[in-house]
Amino acid sequence: MFFDQAKIHVAAGNGGNGCVSFRREMHVPRGGPDGGDGGWGGDVIVVGDHQLRDLQPFTYKVHYRAGTGEAGAGARKHGADGDDVVIPVPLGTQLWRVYGTEGADDAEDELLVDITHDGQRVVIAEGGAGGRGNTRFVNSVRQAPHFGERGEEGDGFWMRLSLRLIADAGLAGLPNAGKSSLLRRLSNAKPKVANYPFTTLEPMLGVVDWTGEGDVFTLADVPGLLEGASEGVGLGHEFLAHLERCQVLLHVVDITGYYGVEPLEGFRTILAELDAHAVDLAGKAQTILLNKIDAFSPQIVREWETTFVAEVERLREEGHPAFTYEVEGELPPAGRLVRPVSAATGAGIPALLNWVGPLVRRLTAPGPAAGPTQGTEHEGTVEERAEGRHVTYRPAPTGPRSFVVTFDEDTGYAVRGKAVKRLVSRFDLDNDEAIQYLAERLDRLGVYAALKARGAKPGDEVDLEGYTFEFQ
Repeated sequence: MFFDQAKIHVAAGNGGNGCVSFRREMHVPRGGPDGGDGGWGGDVIVVGDHQLRDLQPFTYKVHYRAGTGEAGAGARKHGADGDDVVIPVPLGTQLWRVYGTEGADDAEDELLVDITHDGQRVVIAEGGAGGRGNTRFVNSVRQAPHFGERGEEGDGFWMRLSLRLIADAGLAGLPNAGKSSLLRRLSNAKPKVANYPFTTLEPMLGVVDWTGEGDVFTLADVPGLLEGASEGVGLGHEFLAHLERCQVLLHVVDITGYYGVEPLEGFRTILAELDAHAVDLAGKAQTILLNKIDAFSPQIVREWETTFVAEVERLREEGHPAFTYEVEGELPPAGRLVRPVSAATGAGIPALLNWVGPLVRRLTAPGPAAGPTQGTEHEGTVEERAEGRHVTYRPAPTGPRSFVVTFDEDTGYAVRGKAVKRLVSRFDLDNDEAIQYLAERLDRLGVYAALKARGAKPGDEVDLEGYTFEFQ
Protein backbone atom coordinates (compact mmCIF):
# COMPACT_ATOMS: atom_id res chain seq x y z
CA MET A 1 0.00 0.00 0.00
CA PHE A 2 1.23 3.47 -0.89
CA PHE A 3 1.04 6.14 1.85
CA ASP A 4 1.15 9.73 0.57
CA GLN A 5 -0.63 11.47 3.47
CA ALA A 6 0.22 11.56 7.17
CA LYS A 7 -0.40 13.72 10.22
CA ILE A 8 2.05 14.01 13.11
CA HIS A 9 2.64 16.16 16.16
CA VAL A 10 6.05 17.76 16.66
CA ALA A 11 7.24 19.37 19.88
CA ALA A 12 10.60 21.04 20.35
CA GLY A 13 12.23 20.85 23.78
CA ASN A 14 11.72 23.45 26.48
CA GLY A 15 14.68 25.49 27.64
CA GLY A 16 16.20 24.77 31.04
CA ASN A 17 15.65 27.18 33.92
CA GLY A 18 18.38 29.54 35.01
CA CYS A 19 19.91 28.84 38.42
CA VAL A 20 19.70 31.07 41.48
CA SER A 21 22.87 30.37 43.42
CA PHE A 22 25.46 32.18 45.57
CA ARG A 23 29.06 31.28 46.05
CA ARG A 24 29.66 30.22 49.64
CA GLU A 25 33.15 29.00 50.32
CA MET A 26 35.41 29.17 53.32
CA HIS A 27 37.88 32.05 53.16
CA VAL A 28 36.04 33.58 50.17
CA PRO A 29 34.17 36.61 51.51
CA ARG A 30 31.56 38.34 49.38
CA GLY A 31 31.38 35.40 46.97
CA GLY A 32 28.34 36.80 45.21
CA PRO A 33 25.84 35.21 42.81
CA ASP A 34 27.08 32.38 40.58
CA GLY A 35 23.94 30.79 39.07
CA GLY A 36 24.46 29.39 35.56
CA ASP A 37 22.18 29.55 32.52
CA GLY A 38 19.83 26.77 31.47
CA GLY A 39 20.44 24.82 28.28
CA TRP A 40 18.51 25.28 25.04
CA GLY A 41 15.73 22.85 24.20
CA GLY A 42 16.31 20.51 21.28
CA ASP A 43 15.00 21.26 17.77
CA VAL A 44 12.79 19.13 15.55
CA ILE A 45 14.59 18.79 12.21
CA VAL A 46 13.27 17.35 8.95
CA VAL A 47 15.74 15.86 6.47
CA GLY A 48 15.12 14.73 2.89
CA ASP A 49 16.06 11.07 2.29
CA HIS A 50 16.06 9.71 -1.26
CA GLN A 51 15.91 6.13 0.01
CA LEU A 52 12.41 6.53 1.50
CA ARG A 53 9.51 5.58 -0.77
CA ASP A 54 6.44 6.90 1.03
CA LEU A 55 5.08 8.12 4.38
CA GLN A 56 4.35 4.69 5.86
CA PRO A 57 6.67 5.15 8.91
CA PHE A 58 4.39 7.92 10.16
CA THR A 59 1.45 5.53 10.48
CA TYR A 60 3.27 3.83 13.36
CA LYS A 61 4.69 6.86 15.15
CA VAL A 62 2.76 10.11 15.43
CA HIS A 63 4.44 12.10 18.21
CA TYR A 64 7.98 13.47 17.91
CA ARG A 65 9.45 15.37 20.84
CA ALA A 66 12.93 16.80 21.23
CA GLY A 67 14.91 16.79 24.47
CA THR A 68 14.49 19.40 27.21
CA GLY A 69 17.41 21.61 28.16
CA GLU A 70 18.84 21.01 31.59
CA ALA A 71 18.72 23.65 34.29
CA GLY A 72 21.79 25.70 35.11
CA ALA A 73 23.78 25.06 38.27
CA GLY A 74 25.97 26.87 40.75
CA ALA A 75 29.54 27.87 39.97
CA ARG A 76 28.13 29.36 36.76
CA LYS A 77 27.61 25.94 35.21
CA HIS A 78 25.60 25.99 32.00
CA GLY A 79 22.89 23.37 31.65
CA ALA A 80 23.22 20.86 28.79
CA ASP A 81 21.23 21.50 25.63
CA GLY A 82 18.39 19.11 24.80
CA ASP A 83 18.84 16.50 22.08
CA ASP A 84 17.49 17.27 18.62
CA VAL A 85 15.01 14.98 16.88
CA VAL A 86 15.75 14.30 13.21
CA ILE A 87 12.83 13.12 11.06
CA PRO A 88 13.72 11.67 7.62
CA VAL A 89 11.07 12.13 4.93
CA PRO A 90 10.93 11.08 1.25
CA LEU A 91 11.74 13.62 -1.43
CA GLY A 92 8.67 15.49 -2.59
CA THR A 93 7.16 15.82 0.89
CA GLN A 94 5.31 19.02 1.70
CA LEU A 95 4.98 19.95 5.37
CA TRP A 96 1.88 21.87 6.41
CA ARG A 97 1.21 23.38 9.81
CA VAL A 98 -2.33 22.65 10.99
CA TYR A 99 -4.08 25.32 13.02
CA GLY A 100 -7.12 24.86 15.22
CA THR A 101 -7.86 21.81 17.34
CA GLU A 102 -5.38 18.97 17.46
CA GLY A 103 -5.25 17.34 14.07
CA ALA A 104 -8.55 18.84 12.94
CA ASP A 105 -9.22 18.14 9.27
CA ASP A 106 -11.15 21.37 8.79
CA ALA A 107 -8.41 23.60 10.21
CA GLU A 108 -6.54 26.06 8.04
CA ASP A 109 -3.16 24.72 6.95
CA GLU A 110 0.01 26.70 6.25
CA LEU A 111 2.76 25.38 3.98
CA LEU A 112 6.03 25.44 5.91
CA VAL A 113 8.50 23.82 3.52
CA ASP A 114 8.75 21.59 0.47
CA ILE A 115 11.44 18.90 0.70
CA THR A 116 12.82 18.37 -2.80
CA HIS A 117 16.53 17.57 -2.39
CA ASP A 118 18.39 14.70 -0.78
CA GLY A 119 19.97 15.89 2.46
CA GLN A 120 17.87 19.05 2.61
CA ARG A 121 17.74 19.91 6.31
CA VAL A 122 15.08 22.15 7.83
CA VAL A 123 14.47 23.13 11.45
CA ILE A 124 10.72 22.79 11.59
CA ALA A 125 10.25 23.51 15.32
CA GLU A 126 12.79 25.45 17.38
CA GLY A 127 13.66 24.58 20.94
CA GLY A 128 13.06 27.10 23.68
CA ALA A 129 15.87 29.34 24.91
CA GLY A 130 17.44 28.51 28.23
CA GLY A 131 16.73 30.83 31.13
CA ARG A 132 19.48 33.09 32.47
CA GLY A 133 20.90 32.48 35.91
CA ASN A 134 20.99 35.17 38.58
CA THR A 135 24.58 36.03 37.62
CA ARG A 136 23.20 37.71 34.47
CA PHE A 137 21.09 40.20 36.44
CA VAL A 138 23.88 41.72 38.52
CA ASN A 139 24.43 45.45 38.11
CA SER A 140 25.69 48.33 40.22
CA VAL A 141 22.37 48.61 42.02
CA ARG A 142 21.24 44.97 42.05
CA GLN A 143 24.36 43.24 43.37
CA ALA A 144 22.75 40.08 44.77
CA PRO A 145 19.69 39.17 42.68
CA HIS A 146 17.58 36.37 44.10
CA PHE A 147 15.84 35.50 40.85
CA GLY A 148 16.60 33.96 37.49
CA GLU A 149 14.79 33.31 34.25
CA ARG A 150 12.66 30.33 33.40
CA GLY A 151 13.35 28.46 30.20
CA GLU A 152 11.18 29.18 27.19
CA GLU A 153 8.72 26.62 25.87
CA GLY A 154 9.63 25.00 22.57
CA ASP A 155 7.42 25.14 19.51
CA GLY A 156 4.74 22.46 19.31
CA PHE A 157 2.02 21.87 16.74
CA TRP A 158 0.26 19.35 14.52
CA MET A 159 1.72 18.98 11.06
CA ARG A 160 0.31 17.40 7.91
CA LEU A 161 2.67 15.65 5.52
CA SER A 162 1.70 15.40 1.86
CA LEU A 163 3.85 13.50 -0.61
CA ARG A 164 4.08 14.65 -4.24
CA LEU A 165 6.19 12.34 -6.36
CA ILE A 166 9.16 13.98 -8.03
CA ALA A 167 9.27 12.85 -11.64
CA ASP A 168 10.38 14.46 -14.91
CA ALA A 169 7.53 12.97 -16.92
CA GLY A 170 4.20 11.36 -16.10
CA LEU A 171 1.80 8.95 -17.77
CA ALA A 172 -1.87 9.98 -17.86
CA GLY A 173 -4.85 8.30 -19.42
CA LEU A 174 -7.99 6.22 -18.97
CA PRO A 175 -7.91 2.90 -17.07
CA ASN A 176 -6.38 0.05 -19.07
CA ALA A 177 -4.89 2.41 -21.66
CA GLY A 178 -1.58 0.59 -21.24
CA LYS A 179 0.28 2.99 -18.96
CA SER A 180 1.75 0.27 -16.76
CA SER A 181 2.83 -1.72 -19.81
CA LEU A 182 4.55 1.36 -21.20
CA LEU A 183 6.29 1.98 -17.86
CA ARG A 184 7.60 -1.60 -17.98
CA ARG A 185 8.75 -1.16 -21.57
CA LEU A 186 10.40 2.23 -21.04
CA SER A 187 12.00 1.81 -17.61
CA ASN A 188 13.32 -0.60 -15.03
CA ALA A 189 10.07 -0.58 -13.04
CA LYS A 190 7.94 -3.73 -12.75
CA PRO A 191 4.35 -2.59 -12.21
CA LYS A 192 1.46 -5.04 -12.21
CA VAL A 193 -0.04 -5.57 -15.67
CA ALA A 194 -3.42 -7.28 -16.21
CA ASN A 195 -6.37 -7.21 -18.59
CA TYR A 196 -8.76 -5.25 -16.39
CA PRO A 197 -9.13 -1.59 -15.39
CA PHE A 198 -7.50 -0.09 -12.29
CA THR A 199 -4.69 -2.64 -12.26
CA THR A 200 -2.53 0.19 -10.92
CA LEU A 201 -3.72 1.12 -7.42
CA GLU A 202 -0.79 3.29 -6.37
CA PRO A 203 1.75 5.56 -8.10
CA MET A 204 4.84 3.93 -9.56
CA LEU A 205 8.19 5.44 -10.51
CA GLY A 206 10.66 4.22 -13.10
CA VAL A 207 14.02 5.44 -14.38
CA VAL A 208 14.31 5.69 -18.16
CA ASP A 209 17.75 5.48 -19.78
CA TRP A 210 16.79 7.00 -23.10
CA THR A 211 20.23 6.85 -24.74
CA GLY A 212 21.55 3.65 -23.19
CA GLU A 213 24.57 5.65 -22.01
CA GLY A 214 23.36 6.90 -18.63
CA ASP A 215 21.16 9.79 -19.82
CA VAL A 216 18.09 9.24 -17.68
CA PHE A 217 14.81 10.80 -16.61
CA THR A 218 12.20 9.63 -14.11
CA LEU A 219 8.75 8.54 -15.28
CA ALA A 220 5.65 8.32 -13.06
CA ASP A 221 2.58 6.17 -13.57
CA VAL A 222 -0.58 6.94 -11.61
CA PRO A 223 -3.89 5.03 -11.45
CA GLY A 224 -6.18 5.51 -14.43
CA LEU A 225 -8.45 8.52 -14.53
CA LEU A 226 -12.20 8.65 -15.10
CA GLU A 227 -14.53 11.46 -16.02
CA GLY A 228 -15.03 13.43 -12.81
CA ALA A 229 -11.64 12.40 -11.37
CA SER A 230 -10.89 16.01 -10.36
CA GLU A 231 -14.05 15.87 -8.20
CA GLY A 232 -13.22 12.56 -6.57
CA VAL A 233 -14.59 9.99 -9.05
CA GLY A 234 -12.58 6.77 -9.24
CA LEU A 235 -9.00 6.74 -7.94
CA GLY A 236 -7.73 9.74 -9.90
CA HIS A 237 -8.70 12.46 -7.41
CA GLU A 238 -6.32 11.02 -4.83
CA PHE A 239 -3.38 10.62 -7.19
CA LEU A 240 -3.70 13.52 -9.64
CA ALA A 241 -1.44 15.54 -7.35
CA HIS A 242 1.48 13.23 -8.15
CA LEU A 243 1.59 14.67 -11.67
CA GLU A 244 2.01 18.26 -10.42
CA ARG A 245 5.81 18.18 -10.44
CA CYS A 246 6.16 16.61 -13.89
CA GLN A 247 7.47 18.81 -16.69
CA VAL A 248 6.06 16.59 -19.46
CA LEU A 249 2.87 14.53 -19.56
CA LEU A 250 2.65 11.50 -21.85
CA HIS A 251 -1.06 11.24 -22.62
CA VAL A 252 -1.73 7.56 -23.34
CA VAL A 253 -4.68 6.83 -25.62
CA ASP A 254 -5.96 3.30 -26.27
CA ILE A 255 -6.91 3.35 -29.97
CA THR A 256 -8.70 0.00 -29.65
CA GLY A 257 -11.48 1.77 -27.77
CA TYR A 258 -11.33 -0.58 -24.77
CA TYR A 259 -14.68 -0.84 -22.92
CA GLY A 260 -16.40 1.04 -25.72
CA VAL A 261 -14.66 4.38 -25.17
CA GLU A 262 -14.03 6.14 -28.47
CA PRO A 263 -10.31 7.18 -28.49
CA LEU A 264 -10.79 10.87 -29.33
CA GLU A 265 -13.61 11.18 -26.81
CA GLY A 266 -11.48 9.53 -24.14
CA PHE A 267 -8.59 11.88 -24.90
CA ARG A 268 -10.81 14.94 -24.51
CA THR A 269 -12.25 13.57 -21.25
CA ILE A 270 -8.84 13.17 -19.63
CA LEU A 271 -7.66 16.55 -20.94
CA ALA A 272 -10.70 18.16 -19.32
CA GLU A 273 -9.99 16.41 -16.00
CA LEU A 274 -6.38 17.59 -16.04
CA ASP A 275 -7.55 21.11 -16.72
CA ALA A 276 -10.09 20.93 -13.87
CA HIS A 277 -7.47 19.97 -11.29
CA ALA A 278 -6.57 22.67 -8.74
CA VAL A 279 -3.10 22.95 -10.27
CA ASP A 280 -3.36 23.40 -14.04
CA LEU A 281 -2.07 20.01 -15.14
CA ALA A 282 -3.46 20.53 -18.64
CA GLY A 283 -1.05 23.44 -19.04
CA LYS A 284 1.97 21.14 -18.87
CA ALA A 285 3.72 20.13 -22.08
CA GLN A 286 2.04 17.02 -23.48
CA THR A 287 2.82 14.34 -26.03
CA ILE A 288 0.05 11.99 -27.18
CA LEU A 289 0.87 8.28 -27.28
CA LEU A 290 -1.45 6.22 -29.50
CA ASN A 291 -0.99 2.87 -27.79
CA LYS A 292 -1.77 -0.70 -28.97
CA ILE A 293 -1.02 -0.06 -32.63
CA ASP A 294 -0.13 -3.75 -32.94
CA ALA A 295 -3.87 -4.48 -33.03
CA PHE A 296 -4.41 -2.64 -36.33
CA SER A 297 -3.03 -2.43 -39.83
CA PRO A 298 -0.58 0.39 -40.67
CA GLN A 299 -3.28 2.14 -42.71
CA ILE A 300 -5.73 2.33 -39.78
CA VAL A 301 -2.92 3.52 -37.50
CA ARG A 302 -2.12 6.31 -39.96
CA GLU A 303 -5.79 7.31 -39.97
CA TRP A 304 -5.82 7.58 -36.20
CA GLU A 305 -2.58 9.51 -36.28
CA THR A 306 -4.09 11.96 -38.80
CA THR A 307 -7.16 12.38 -36.56
CA PHE A 308 -5.11 13.26 -33.50
CA VAL A 309 -2.75 15.56 -35.39
CA ALA A 310 -5.85 17.47 -36.51
CA GLU A 311 -6.98 17.58 -32.85
CA VAL A 312 -3.62 19.02 -31.78
CA GLU A 313 -3.85 21.69 -34.48
CA ARG A 314 -7.36 22.56 -33.28
CA LEU A 315 -6.15 22.89 -29.69
CA ARG A 316 -3.28 25.08 -30.87
CA GLU A 317 -5.67 27.41 -32.61
CA GLU A 318 -7.54 27.72 -29.32
CA GLY A 319 -4.25 28.51 -27.59
CA HIS A 320 -4.19 25.44 -25.34
CA PRO A 321 -0.84 25.61 -23.47
CA ALA A 322 -0.31 21.83 -23.44
CA PHE A 323 0.40 21.88 -27.17
CA THR A 324 1.76 25.38 -27.77
CA TYR A 325 5.10 24.99 -25.98
CA GLU A 326 8.28 25.82 -27.85
CA VAL A 327 11.40 23.72 -28.27
CA GLU A 328 14.58 25.74 -28.78
CA GLY A 329 12.49 28.80 -29.57
CA GLU A 330 10.33 27.12 -32.19
CA LEU A 331 6.89 25.54 -32.17
CA PRO A 332 7.35 21.86 -33.06
CA PRO A 333 5.16 20.45 -35.85
CA ALA A 334 1.87 18.99 -34.58
CA GLY A 335 2.86 15.62 -36.02
CA ARG A 336 5.77 15.34 -33.60
CA LEU A 337 3.39 15.57 -30.64
CA VAL A 338 1.47 12.45 -31.70
CA ARG A 339 3.41 9.19 -31.33
CA PRO A 340 2.02 5.76 -32.37
CA VAL A 341 3.51 3.12 -30.08
CA SER A 342 2.99 -0.43 -28.90
CA ALA A 343 3.87 -1.36 -25.33
CA ALA A 344 3.47 -5.03 -26.27
CA THR A 345 5.88 -5.15 -29.23
CA GLY A 346 8.02 -2.07 -28.63
CA ALA A 347 7.07 -0.48 -31.94
CA GLY A 348 7.62 3.28 -31.95
CA ILE A 349 9.46 3.22 -28.58
CA PRO A 350 12.94 4.25 -29.86
CA ALA A 351 11.49 7.25 -31.73
CA LEU A 352 9.46 8.17 -28.65
CA LEU A 353 12.55 8.14 -26.42
CA ASN A 354 14.51 10.25 -28.89
CA TRP A 355 11.76 12.86 -28.62
CA VAL A 356 10.89 12.75 -24.91
CA GLY A 357 14.46 12.51 -23.59
CA PRO A 358 15.74 15.79 -25.09
CA LEU A 359 12.37 17.44 -24.39
CA VAL A 360 12.61 16.64 -20.67
CA ARG A 361 16.19 17.91 -20.61
CA ARG A 362 15.13 21.26 -22.13
CA LEU A 363 12.01 21.76 -20.07
CA THR A 364 13.34 20.63 -16.69
CA ALA A 365 15.02 23.55 -14.98
CA PRO A 366 18.13 22.59 -13.00
CA GLY A 367 17.51 22.60 -9.25
CA PRO A 368 19.72 24.36 -6.70
CA ALA A 369 22.46 22.49 -4.92
CA ALA A 370 20.45 22.56 -1.74
CA GLY A 371 16.81 23.19 -1.04
CA PRO A 372 15.55 26.32 0.63
CA THR A 373 15.79 26.23 4.37
CA GLN A 374 13.12 27.73 6.55
CA GLY A 375 13.20 28.49 10.23
CA THR A 376 10.82 29.76 12.84
CA GLU A 377 11.02 33.46 13.59
CA HIS A 378 11.95 34.37 17.16
CA GLU A 379 13.10 37.48 18.94
CA GLY A 380 16.63 38.15 17.75
CA THR A 381 18.38 37.30 14.50
CA VAL A 382 17.68 33.95 12.87
CA GLU A 383 20.32 32.80 10.40
CA GLU A 384 19.82 29.99 7.94
CA ARG A 385 22.52 28.35 5.89
CA ALA A 386 22.20 26.06 2.90
CA GLU A 387 25.23 25.18 0.78
CA GLY A 388 26.23 28.40 -0.92
CA ARG A 389 23.49 30.42 0.76
CA HIS A 390 23.30 32.71 3.75
CA VAL A 391 19.90 34.16 4.57
CA THR A 392 19.48 36.57 7.47
CA TYR A 393 16.14 37.39 9.07
CA ARG A 394 15.92 40.77 10.77
CA PRO A 395 15.25 40.96 14.52
CA ALA A 396 11.62 41.05 15.54
CA PRO A 397 10.47 44.64 16.13
CA THR A 398 10.37 45.96 19.68
CA GLY A 399 8.71 49.00 21.17
CA PRO A 400 5.07 50.11 21.01
CA ARG A 401 4.43 48.28 17.75
CA SER A 402 5.31 44.88 19.21
CA PHE A 403 2.19 44.74 21.39
CA VAL A 404 -1.42 45.94 21.41
CA VAL A 405 -3.33 47.59 24.27
CA THR A 406 -7.11 47.11 24.33
CA PHE A 407 -9.89 48.19 26.68
CA ASP A 408 -13.24 46.56 27.35
CA GLU A 409 -15.79 47.83 29.87
CA ASP A 410 -16.37 44.31 31.20
CA THR A 411 -12.83 42.94 31.27
CA GLY A 412 -10.78 46.14 31.55
CA TYR A 413 -7.35 46.72 30.04
CA ALA A 414 -5.43 44.00 28.25
CA VAL A 415 -1.97 43.90 26.69
CA ARG A 416 -1.22 41.36 23.97
CA GLY A 417 2.02 40.77 22.11
CA LYS A 418 4.74 38.20 21.56
CA ALA A 419 7.41 40.20 23.38
CA VAL A 420 5.13 40.81 26.37
CA LYS A 421 4.09 37.17 26.57
CA ARG A 422 7.69 36.05 26.46
CA LEU A 423 8.70 38.39 29.28
CA VAL A 424 5.83 37.53 31.59
CA SER A 425 6.18 33.78 31.14
CA ARG A 426 9.89 33.69 31.98
CA PHE A 427 9.80 35.08 35.50
CA ASP A 428 8.50 33.84 38.84
CA LEU A 429 5.72 36.28 39.66
CA ASP A 430 5.78 35.26 43.32
CA ASN A 431 9.27 36.71 43.62
CA ASP A 432 9.28 40.44 44.46
CA GLU A 433 12.68 41.05 42.87
CA ALA A 434 11.59 39.32 39.69
CA ILE A 435 8.43 41.41 39.56
CA GLN A 436 10.46 44.60 39.98
CA TYR A 437 12.82 43.58 37.17
CA LEU A 438 9.85 42.66 34.96
CA ALA A 439 8.30 46.08 35.61
CA GLU A 440 11.54 47.75 34.48
CA ARG A 441 11.55 45.73 31.27
CA LEU A 442 7.89 46.46 30.52
CA ASP A 443 8.55 50.15 31.11
CA ARG A 444 11.46 50.11 28.64
CA LEU A 445 9.27 48.26 26.18
CA GLY A 446 6.74 51.11 26.36
CA VAL A 447 3.86 49.15 27.91
CA TYR A 448 3.22 51.58 30.75
CA ALA A 449 3.31 54.61 28.46
CA ALA A 450 0.85 52.90 26.08
CA LEU A 451 -1.51 52.05 28.95
CA LYS A 452 -1.38 55.60 30.24
CA ALA A 453 -2.11 56.96 26.77
CA ARG A 454 -5.07 54.55 26.56
CA GLY A 455 -6.50 56.04 29.77
CA ALA A 456 -5.32 53.62 32.45
CA LYS A 457 -5.07 55.02 35.98
CA PRO A 458 -3.24 53.79 39.08
CA GLY A 459 -5.19 50.94 40.65
CA ASP A 460 -6.69 49.66 37.39
CA GLU A 461 -6.24 45.96 36.71
CA VAL A 462 -4.36 45.02 33.56
CA ASP A 463 -4.32 41.61 31.90
CA LEU A 464 -0.81 40.95 30.57
CA GLU A 465 -1.13 37.80 28.44
CA GLY A 466 -3.18 35.99 31.07
CA TYR A 467 -1.45 37.48 34.12
CA THR A 468 -3.27 40.20 36.11
CA PHE A 469 -1.34 43.20 37.39
CA GLU A 470 -2.34 46.43 39.11
CA PHE A 471 -1.38 49.50 37.12
CA GLN A 472 0.90 51.84 39.12
